[in-house]
Amino acid sequence: MSYKIPKADILALAIREALREQKTVVSQAKLTELVNHKLRRMDPSYAASEERVRRVTLGSKLAKVEIQTRELEERSRNAPCPVCGKKRMRRIQNKTIFEGRVTLGYRCRSCGYWTGIRRKVPVRYVFNAEDVEPSYIEEARRDPAQTKL
Repeated sequence: MSYKIPKADILALAIREALREQKTVVSQAKLTELVNHKLRRMDPSYAASEERVRRVTLGSKLAKVEIQTRELEERSRNAPCPVCGKKRMRRIQNKTIFEGRVTLGYRCRSCGYWTGIRRKVPVRYVFNAEDVEPSYIEEARRDPAQTKL
């Protein structure tokens, strides 16, 4: 069965509609199910993956995302963010008594995911759109003269 991949703005619209109906969604799979239902109402051949729905939600700031993790035995390293896919995460460092530096973990600048000495793996995402304002309101606050409603 063939499918079409919707553009990011169409996907963001479907995510916004899904989150308008259900303000808090407790899993990435459930959000994707709701979004794909909305997409199929627009075009029956549209489909989106869980990862793409999560990344567009984070990138468009349509919801606040709580990332629940579990710790692995292996050490963390500076790798791409497993949540949003940004290239590198910022080191969390501390100064030692002898003016040296110790890396305590890594934090993503765009989505807020962080890992300590031991690597943390995301296991559940909770999407909450209750306190999130629509993007046009944020734009109006930044520059009210340039905003078209």
